[in-house]
Amino acid sequence: MGQMSTPAAPSDSSSSPVPSPASDSLLNCLRAFGRWAQANPTPAALLVGVIGTLFWFYYGYKPLIPHDPHSFWRWGLEAWNDGNDLEHGPLILPGAMVVAWLQREAYAQAPKRSSWQGMAFLLLGIFLFVVASWTQQGRYGLVALPILIHGAVWFLWGGAVARIAVFPCLLLLFMVPIGFLLGHTEPLQILVAKVVTGASNLVGIGVNRDGVNLIARDNSFQCQVAGGCSGVRSLMAMTMLSMLYVYFYEKRPWKRFAIFAMTLPLTLVGNIVRVFTIVLVSKWFGQSVGTGPWHDISGFIITIPIAVGAMVGLHELLNLDLSKYTAKLLQPAPVVAKEAKPAGEESGEEKPAAPSSAPAASPISYDY
Repeated sequence: MGQMSTPAAPSDSSSSPVPSPASDSLLNCLRAFGRWAQANPTPAALLVGVIGTLFWFYYGYKPLIPHDPHSFWRWGLEAWNDGNDLEHGPLILPGAMVVAWLQREAYAQAPKRSSWQGMAFLLLGIFLFVVASWTQQGRYGLVALPILIHGAVWFLWGGAVARIAVFPCLLLLFMVPIGFLLGHTEPLQILVAKVVTGASNLVGIGVNRDGVNLIARDNSFQCQVAGGCSGVRSLMAMTMLSMLYVYFYEKRPWKRFAIFAMTLPLTLVGNIVRVFTIVLVSKWFGQSVGTGPWHDISGFIITIPIAVGAMVGLHELLNLDLSKYTAKLLQPAPVVAKEAKPAGEESGEEKPAAPSSAPAASPISYDY
């Protein structure tokens, strides 16, 4: 008899877990970074120093608000509020890091060589940071952060890597509060009020405009196009969305510029529709509903969907292949061949009848 083979012991899957693709990719990046640090100890040390310096000056250093010392990061956390329409502010830095992570292959393949040209951005960022500390203006400090990061990347790895890092650095600018702009939106407010007044009267809802106030002729409601209702808040959200959209879905520079340039008019149209729906809801369901809950949620279900839909539609239109349509328009009409006629018919002469072989019938029958 043959010897029986001993069955293999079942493997304990809990003792050797299979790494996920994400963790495996992270480990590969860490290994590649370790190899780069071993081959380039001086730039690696500079990188660690830059990260530590940025962390200290933005989190540990507290030059703002002397009676209650604030770091730039704490100042930003308090400024990212509803009044500045920046409740999502704390998510922008992690979001920019995710965008940079998605481009890790491009970073790995780009040629790397330190460049002193990056010092220009580093000096500019340092200057803005010092000005922010002297003038107690936290906004300048937040503007300096992406400039310092971009300059450090350029200085350590060169222009090729710095070009890839431009977009994540630009995203960081959305951390800067722009609440001060709400006091300079009167032209937009008046434009929205004029268009909504005309549309309301067109559909039979009598509305009179007094500056930026919309007053029903029957005094059933009164709305005001405030600074936030001018569209500037939706504009900032749409600006960031359009930047992300064209960065990931469009590669041609002129199409990127065209879509991005249409952000303002598309957002303005969506905001006009939103304010018009507020007038309709106030008329049909009462001012407390129109200027209350509907006012709070209409931006998410009216303005942004209209603007995003129009942006995607514009992108599809720019990428529409018109060659097949132009080919049909320029194609000559088909020529219908005429049936050839005998020579006699062409000359207009009648063709004599062919003689019949059958006997001719008598015109009158006498059979009874």
